[in-house]
Amino acid sequence: MKKYVGSLLALPGFLLLLGVLVVPVGFSIYVSLYDCDYLQFTKFVGLGNYINILTDRSMLMDFARTFYVSFLSLILSMVLGSLLAIWIDSRKRLIPYMLQMIGLIPWVTSMVVAALLWKWLMDYELGLINYILSLLGLGKQSILINASTSIYGVIFVMTWRTIGYSMVIILSGLKAVPAQLEEAASIDGCANWQILRYVKLPMIKTQLLISSIVLTMSNINNQVLPDALTGGGPGKSSSVITLTMYKEGFTFARYGVSSAIALLILLVNIVLVINYVKAVKYDV
Repeated sequence: MKKYVGSLLALPGFLLLLGVLVVPVGFSIYVSLYDCDYLQFTKFVGLGNYINILTDRSMLMDFARTFYVSFLSLILSMVLGSLLAIWIDSRKRLIPYMLQMIGLIPWVTSMVVAALLWKWLMDYELGLINYILSLLGLGKQSILINASTSIYGVIFVMTWRTIGYSMVIILSGLKAVPAQLEEAASIDGCANWQILRYVKLPMIKTQLLISSIVLTMSNINNQVLPDALTGGGPGKSSSVITLTMYKEGFTFARYGVSSAIALLILLVNIVLVINYVKAVKYDV
């Protein structure tokens, strides 16, 4: 009986994983192979849904916008978060400590609340930002209701939400760098930028990798923020693929197409994570 104790202890976790991950993914694969409207499996189409998605110009544009928004936001978050982390690591005063405390507030704030807050701030008629701009004589800006700028409103809010996360994770890595290594490099005549480049950055590879993976997955799979902020509009100027997936499933009840899009997004996530790990030669 003792030899089965480990298996019995792991069984609840296995059943939970089976119920919330394996079964839903398996059912989504099954649904994606059918012409399934309103959960009526009318016709087996095989890979037809996938082919239609990958040959539909509108959906390909949604994928392109998703990558554009996700990676531009990722780059901005990682660069700004890294700069803030490096600055905080080199300071011991009150302001750096305050930044550490408030840095994660945007990340843990409900995305719906954050999106609605920024939607109000950027509102053309009643927004605080446009009110301040008008007081300064700069004129109002129609950021979220302009087809050429709405996507940058989404990128801005997405970046605002994720900077604090990258800052805190990278800062934790910088704090863990042994002081003896910095002292040795300083004695050898290295400047501060050389210590950062050749000592600190190689030692925070894990933190950089974790931040990149988490933020990329968060950005690509983020449906709530674009939906609450712009609804994908005006037109489809700020529409991302997760928003299209949501509308196909919950607005038009085309579950076959929606499931196929979801599985394509899952495949994109897997490919990106594998390439991230290979890119940094992560072997620990």
